[in-house]
Amino acid sequence: MVLAKNLKRFFINTFIVLCVILFIPGLPPYSKLEPFSPTPPLAFEGALDPKDYALAKAEKLFDGEIVGPESLEVSPIDPNVFYATLHGGSIIKIFGNGTQMKTVAKLGHKCSGSWDVNNCGRPLGIRFDRDGYLIVADSYLGIYKVDCESSGQVSNLVHKHAVIEGKVARIFNGVAPAKDGRIYYTVTSTNYPFDEALGEMLGAPSGRLMVFNPETNENKVLQENIHFANGILLSPEEDYVIYAECFRFRLHKYFIRGPKTGTTEIFLDGLPGTPDNLNLSPEGNILIALVSVRLPGEFDPLELLFNHPWLRKLAIRIMHLAKFPFDVVSKFYDFPLFRQIGSHVMSLNLLVPVLPPYSIIVEADWEGKIVNSWHSNSADQRLFSDAKIVNGYMYLGSPFNDFLARIKMPSSTQITKHLKM
Repeated sequence: MVLAKNLKRFFINTFIVLCVILFIPGLPPYSKLEPFSPTPPLAFEGALDPKDYALAKAEKLFDGEIVGPESLEVSPIDPNVFYATLHGGSIIKIFGNGTQMKTVAKLGHKCSGSWDVNNCGRPLGIRFDRDGYLIVADSYLGIYKVDCESSGQVSNLVHKHAVIEGKVARIFNGVAPAKDGRIYYTVTSTNYPFDEALGEMLGAPSGRLMVFNPETNENKVLQENIHFANGILLSPEEDYVIYAECFRFRLHKYFIRGPKTGTTEIFLDGLPGTPDNLNLSPEGNILIALVSVRLPGEFDPLELLFNHPWLRKLAIRIMHLAKFPFDVVSKFYDFPLFRQIGSHVMSLNLLVPVLPPYSIIVEADWEGKIVNSWHSNSADQRLFSDAKIVNGYMYLGSPFNDFLARIKMPSSTQITKHLKM
């Protein structure tokens, strides 16, 4: 009887506290949250059939030597050399058939640890421009140009505090340099920094599609209110860009030239996971890395949250309240441990233990048709954010893994035979 009374009192008190948190004025989020239902995930059949779970057999490179090789890009000079961005702020060059690496640039300043992201920086998307410079989106520091093939010189193109049409970018993400010199890029959030990305995931979409003109040094907003804008890729004719909207599980096409200039349309919807980086296959198709996966027919807690704004609002407020004391102490005292804990309270890293032990790389053509896919059903090989095929291997980046993964690709004749089937 006493136990029953105590449990009843506990639940009543908890309910009251949660109601106070939910309805008290003045706490974030400050934008109205709307319910929405994402398109259900495509079935694992046809081109999405898991086949032999090839990614589960991936080899680990530099195991324990690196953390978070998020984005991959091949050298325009040597097709056997490629680059990756790391947690901690470094950009590395990988060579020797994937067996050697060296740091070529670091965008941030001296920092207390890789968690000290405001000083370290966190480079995400990378692409080479027409002049052979590596264009880098650092989530905290802005857009940069790096001469990683020779001098290692670093130049800032878009400052982290730049006010663009009334807002400051809080998370720079993907880049796509065009032949005319313009740089198209995505901003994941104008509300939250990267170490508070759960706020953007659960909150009102604030992502943007942008373009930077280096001749005029001007930035322009092309699209707004994107739900976690991420990877971006220019079409072969550079008349449109494809960009990923992570938490709507789809890709968009935005026209930058021709009669449809300034308009957008859905390119590929119902992806069975959150699209991250977009890259090119040797055949010229689009490689889409699904960093987390929606398993068809299984319960998806995100869908429950997306359909119930009050749950998302409550979750955001609880996270902010949990983070608040660490931020206050860190503001007045130099306690690295408090800063480190505070940097994880609203981080996407919190999701890693509960994400399905599954990962997918999808290949789609430029008509938005899925033509192939590679799967992993292993908890040890998942969370892949990018894929690049170099010298007969598919290399697999990840924002979370402490290694770079790769699988041996079949010969071109085998690929052609498989696609025809």
